[in-house]
Amino acid sequence: MEIKDGWATDWGKVRFDVLVEETDLLRMLAARGVEDPAACAARMTTGDVFGIMSAEAAAFRHVSLAKQEPAQRETHMTEVAKHRAERNRLLDKYAPKKSAE
Repeated sequence: MEIKDGWATDWGKVRFDVLVEETDLLRMLAARGVEDPAACAARMTTGDVFGIMSAEAAAFRHVSLAKQEPAQRETHMTEVAKHRAERNRLLDKYAPKKSAE
């Protein structure tokens, strides 16, 4: 699965494209300490994989827009937080973050 997201202005003269692939999903799982990210990913529903990857792509889109539109930075960063929270909610179903001790 691949999720593409982005934005463009002036008929594509200025643009940003992001592609999130399943290797990125494996990286997210590894960052959470999953010992076998591929096995964990294989247990995920297709809907959850799509949701995680789509939320990550949307977060990157808003990070880029925050740089492109500094006056709207706060709004875009709010959207980043919203999309990352959704990504984390879905990841938590399969790989809960370990609490700090």
